[in-house]
Amino acid sequence: MTAGEVTTHPAPQVSAVAAPAWVSAEASVPDRMLTLAYRVATGAGYSQTERERLCRQATELPAVAQALASAPGLGEWRNPARALRSQVVTFLRADLGRRADDERLTTVLRGAVLLDELALLPPRQRFALWATTLASCTADDLEIRTGWTPRQIAHLVRAALRTVTTHARL
Repeated sequence: MTAGEVTTHPAPQVSAVAAPAWVSAEASVPDRMLTLAYRVATGAGYSQTERERLCRQATELPAVAQALASAPGLGEWRNPARALRSQVVTFLRADLGRRADDERLTTVLRGAVLLDELALLPPRQRFALWATTLASCTADDLEIRTGWTPRQIAHLVRAALRTVTTHARL
């Protein structure tokens, strides 16, 4: 290397794990409830026919049916979404509890509720938590990708974890 040459360092490798759609887009409450029912039925080992039956029955729950009917104005459903999720979880536990192993069902329900709670986080918190925990990005990688300072990243992740641990309960 001569005195006039400038060396460049390759950009740090960022995890190739693609972020799910809910990291950058808001899902409607009814779609989230159907996804929750489908994840639980799949995790409990149910057939496609049984999964479809559960999703159909979940959409017939009064609160979900009301949310589906008011699809254009889902903004008002943002706050009561956790109560709606609680109703869907209660329905799934009652329906699947008769036929599924209780420990497995509880594990599957916890996972589905956790993913749904992640969907409720504000977009920046959701992305910071996803990138640092599930996509294994370091703070340096995330700083390069977003321009956020390490302090901002830490604040976003802490706030996201606080919200998730408070509300992602069965």
